Amino acid sequence: MPIHRRRVLLGAVAALGATALARYGSAAASSASGPAGLLEVATGWTAGPERSGLQALLAALKGRAPDVTFVAGDDSDPARSDLAARLADGPPPDSLRCSGGDELAELAPHLEPLDGLAAARGWTSPLPGALLPRLRAGGALYAVPAGARRTNLLWTNPQLLSAAGAAIPPRDTDALLARLRQVAATGTTPLAVGGPAEVLHLAETVLLAAHGPDAFAALWRPGGPWRTAEVTGALRTLDALLAFAAPPAPGADWTDAARLLGTGRAGYLLTGDWADTWLREDLGLRPGTDYGWSAAPGTGGLFQSRADVFALPRGARNRPAAIAWLDVCAGLDGQVALNGARAAVPARTDLSDATRTLFGPYARWSLDEWRTRRPVDSLTHGGLLAPRRRAAALAAARDFTGHRDVARLARDLAAL
Repeated sequence: MPIHRRRVLLGAVAALGATALARYGSAAASSASGPAGLLEVATGWTAGPERSGLQALLAALKGRAPDVTFVAGDDSDPARSDLAARLADGPPPDSLRCSGGDELAELAPHLEPLDGLAAARGWTSPLPGALLPRLRAGGALYAVPAGARRTNLLWTNPQLLSAAGAAIPPRDTDALLARLRQVAATGTTPLAVGGPAEVLHLAETVLLAAHGPDAFAALWRPGGPWRTAEVTGALRTLDALLAFAAPPAPGADWTDAARLLGTGRAGYLLTGDWADTWLREDLGLRPGTDYGWSAAPGTGGLFQSRADVFALPRGARNRPAAIAWLDVCAGLDGQVALNGARAAVPARTDLSDATRTLFGPYARWSLDEWRTRRPVDSLTHGGLLAPRRRAAALAAARDFTGHRDVARLARDLAAL
């Protein structure tokens, strides 16, 4: 199956023939009864583990639609303004990825409801019930999930922590601060933090730990209760955590923080499951030996995540191919292929024991967590906020690294 990449342009489609991501099969092996032609999907998955996952997902698509030529549109703009304009003015991509929640709700006027298709094809029956609201807007289903990336994770360097006497995983933020003090006493940086996105990640982690899932979600609704002792205490914890972190270098991101952890220059890292692939493949470390993981302190009963969901725009030019794509994204084979290649979890919970053995040590633990913990949307990486509000939250976190004024940060977040 030919696969191409092109950039999504404002109100138009860029010329075809851009760089190929990968190729699976050929038209010569196709069936005349299935969909054919170009299928453009705006994913943004053009590098790293996400690209590997996309290629694995497309291998599953080959068997269902060998005559389809896949074109990966570019949705890399932080506010996705180009994509929004294409949805409004046309021509839209045939399908698109988003994070569900408010991000999906913002796009919903330009999307086709999927309730009928989902019922006929069994797309939602294997999903956790708590995930379904993140796929709906105004009561209608507008997306199907292909997988979930967990965000509330604490990564550790076991050897360093053992030497510092801090090997027991902290169950809450007070215990984490105590462990950080133990590591600091050895002269090693206790906590690795990347750029502003990682600071915002820390902020939502401490807010979630202090409030629980329902009160945390209420913060981001109009008139949310920001003038409370819980908010003040959580943001003071954020400030205390940053005091144990080396100041991030300009332009640093989570990979720089993960390198500090993996090379023994930091004891802890709070970031998402993408760290597993990077620590294993880029640094060649052994999961469970050279690095460890647990739920972020205070969030052990929750599976905070970014749901990777796919939708069907109104007016899709190749609707049959788009439906075949959604079938693969919702199907067991497609989800196992995608998420096995990127250390995320399938959204479905009906994996057999034999299928689970295909995943690595971290991912097998995460599969158990997905089945037993409550799904919660992420602010920094998920669809809890629409893109423009999320960008404003990121700006507030960036400013906080300079002024370190807890009251000002609370006002900035409340203003979202």
